[in-house]
Amino acid sequence: MGKILIVGGQMENKGAQAMTFTVVNEIKMRYPDKELVLVCPDEDRNYAFQLVKMGKKMKIELLGGVYTLIGKLIPNDERVSITKTQMKELLKETDLIVDISGFALSSQFSIRHTINYLANIRLARQNKIPMVLLSQSFGPFEYTGIYKYVIPPMIKKYIRYPKYIYAREEEGAEYLGKYTSGNLRRSVDIVLQGSNPYNLSHLFRDGNYIKGEPLAIKPNAVGIVPNVKTMKYGTRQSMLAMYERMTQHLLDRGKNVYLFRHSTEDLIICQEIKRRFPNDERVVLLEEEYDCIAIHDVLVQFEFLVASRYHSIVHAYKNGIPVVALGWATKYRELLGRFGQGEYVFDVRDSAHIEANMIAKLDAMIENREAEAVKIDETLREIHRESIFAEAFAL
Repeated sequence: MGKILIVGGQMENKGAQAMTFTVVNEIKMRYPDKELVLVCPDEDRNYAFQLVKMGKKMKIELLGGVYTLIGKLIPNDERVSITKTQMKELLKETDLIVDISGFALSSQFSIRHTINYLANIRLARQNKIPMVLLSQSFGPFEYTGIYKYVIPPMIKKYIRYPKYIYAREEEGAEYLGKYTSGNLRRSVDIVLQGSNPYNLSHLFRDGNYIKGEPLAIKPNAVGIVPNVKTMKYGTRQSMLAMYERMTQHLLDRGKNVYLFRHSTEDLIICQEIKRRFPNDERVVLLEEEYDCIAIHDVLVQFEFLVASRYHSIVHAYKNGIPVVALGWATKYRELLGRFGQGEYVFDVRDSAHIEANMIAKLDAMIENREAEAVKIDETLREIHRESIFAEAFAL
């Protein structure tokens, strides 16, 4: 029984967790006897797949040659659950490496981030293990200083190795197209392409997933999913004032409003919005943190979402729920455009546009909600016909 190694994932962020569960579920549907191993810093929670903590130091040392010396200069990483010898044996037994990073290869992050990403590809190449990079964002590659001479040649050298690279956005495909072409594909987010619901026996030991009673959402409900990262594009107070204005308008239109998080760090924003409506029972704060399975039962009860977390939008669309989106990156515009919802996306860096148009778009969504849901369902059917999994996981 061979192994399939999954890198670039994590379990705390709900979007990353959904990508992990989707990939595990789709692989197990095709290769029930394969052992799946996720390289991840999180703790094992009765998962039916193995979690190992490798750390950057070990990964660099495994590359051999001069990298072994470099690795010895790096402090020991406490988040390690496997020895170097055990990792070498695991790689010998690995039939495929699957990268599920949502967004990692870019000059927007630290140089170490880029090196760590490319190290996964080098490990695959030197161990002659086939590799695929599943749907994710790429670029830009605008490195500065000495790194603008060092990093692009490294990208060019290693990015040609994976069997397939799936760029989630056209922009990312254009960035990568300067370095490779034959293995480059365009594909929407993998969560949208996965089976719904998951086969829980693929994800948890003995299918032992403890699911509580579904939360009963009031009728005529709209969900608001903020993102703490949007606060860096405007003042915190101006962003909170925007959420307050939207919430009040939804209340004026007879809606109940639910505030909930799609990532751990967003709870504080939900709490701050609720503090502006302390005695209004129509504004409900959900403080519980739902995983990407339980959140399905919550989402399907909303008429629509006002959302800033990318994968909360993905989850909504996967369940046929329309969204008014507040983002800042290309991935938001392309995602909503793919579902025919482009008129409902706002760039948080353009506060004047939001101020002038948000209320009108909330009203438009209230009036056209059913028609928008039909467009989403039609697009989902198209996406499922274009699924990449048969191609990506062919051994």
